[in-house]
Amino acid sequence: MTATVHDIADQCPHLMVVASDGVHVLPYALVQSVIDGDKPSSILTGPVVRRIIEEWLQKVTE
Repeated sequence: MTATVHDIADQCPHLMVVASDGVHVLPYALVQSVIDGDKPSSILTGPVVRRIIEEWLQKVTE
């Protein structure tokens, strides 16, 4: 398996998502731009979206 690694140190804060296909570190601004509709949700992989929904669902049902 190969992966593209990007240095996002200057893009703080970031979110860490432990998805079924590995650990993803996403800049908060990227996720917010998807929420705002500025970027398509397809920029996030299926496993990442599923994990975000899973964690959100856990929070709202506690």
